[in-house]
Amino acid sequence: MVDSADRQKVFSVIDSRFEDFVRELSEYTRIPTISAQGTRFQEGADATRKVLEARGARVRLMPEEGGPPVVIGEIVEEPSLPWVILYNHYDVQPVDPLDEWETDPFEPVVKDGKLFGRGTSDTKGNVVAQATAIQAIRDVAGRLPVNVRYFVDGEEESGSPHLPKFADAHPELFKGLGATIEAAGHTTDGRPVMSLGSKGILSVELGVRTAKGDQHSSLAAILPNAAWRLIAALRTLRSENGKILIEGFHDGVIPPDPEMLRYLRKNSADPLRYKEVYGVSEVFGGRTRYQRLKRFMYGTTCTIDGIWSGYTGDGHKTVNPAVAHAKLDFRLLPGQRPDAIFDKLVAHLRNKGFADVSVDKHSTFEPASSSIRERLPQAILAAVREVYRTEPLVYPWSAGSSTTWYFTRVGTPSPHPPGVGYDGSRAHAPNENIRLADARQSMKAIAATIMTL
Repeated sequence: MVDSADRQKVFSVIDSRFEDFVRELSEYTRIPTISAQGTRFQEGADATRKVLEARGARVRLMPEEGGPPVVIGEIVEEPSLPWVILYNHYDVQPVDPLDEWETDPFEPVVKDGKLFGRGTSDTKGNVVAQATAIQAIRDVAGRLPVNVRYFVDGEEESGSPHLPKFADAHPELFKGLGATIEAAGHTTDGRPVMSLGSKGILSVELGVRTAKGDQHSSLAAILPNAAWRLIAALRTLRSENGKILIEGFHDGVIPPDPEMLRYLRKNSADPLRYKEVYGVSEVFGGRTRYQRLKRFMYGTTCTIDGIWSGYTGDGHKTVNPAVAHAKLDFRLLPGQRPDAIFDKLVAHLRNKGFADVSVDKHSTFEPASSSIRERLPQAILAAVREVYRTEPLVYPWSAGSSTTWYFTRVGTPSPHPPGVGYDGSRAHAPNENIRLADARQSMKAIAATIMTL
């Protein structure tokens, strides 16, 4: 553990280098590493190497068969010391709809105390912030109390489809005292957030074809309509109040940990805030804050991400479409397995009379969670108290999905510490941004975490 005097010096060094952080993150963010479109992977990996090597890491670009390089950066202080792994990704989401961006997504801009740009929050910002914090510790204290491994994925935003084979081939890279997975963030009013894992996900595409080609809409009196057929199939999957109707869908779900429910009761966040953040008219879950939080954390989802059929251009075309498609994702809880859910989905459609609906699997992440009693989560709690002078809002897992399971399956506890983002960062949406004040505190918190170990 680093002593208190040096800890304050580390925080001062982070403050003195904050403008460098903003400049380097801006350079990093200019590279449009959109994994869904397969763009600029090598350039993104090389830029990640540059960020890490500049801060003392020994870096390897490790190939994935069929995928982009995984960037591994290591700082080995002493072979006998335990490893802490810092997982992030250098790929980003598509920027569509582009016309809703107020600034160029790949020309970062500082405005009103925020840095705007695709990847600033998710998660290039965390890569630069964590590397800056680690370097500050070494510059002040001379060494780290643990060995550190940066693990930077190149296609997390596409479900890391090539990571399973990579993980099987290199299990040693996933083993350690603990791993931080991307990061949680901050509330709108600046409270730090910590989660103990992540929900899983199954992404699929449904398709229907009712004819060789579209027809004049007058023929809809006697011929089937692909869009209506797809809508009928979709209606069998989920009730109006959000209950998923697939038989056996919730089999295996692990009951809530009483300790995590106690943390959730103390959590002051309220999903009602999303009315203001996103401009929605309704928030489901119950009458009380705790009921809404519990549904948010322990609820599963079946979400229509996109649906299309027929003519959607300007004007009107009277057509009876022959083809309809929908993209769906299911958010899953620990105990559920994405591949098993896929099989149940296919069986459900067949049993409901929709064997003609095709189902293609796009991507999966396994759900996973860790105990708050482990050494790394406890260090994060202590670091948050030191830096923020308050308790974090603690969740059993993030509502989103990530690579947590690849680490927990080999026995590595994998919490999500406070990162550079916040509730209004608009990750995956136009105008992605971070608040610079949050980023500064996040850097100090990761430094304090490492110094506490």
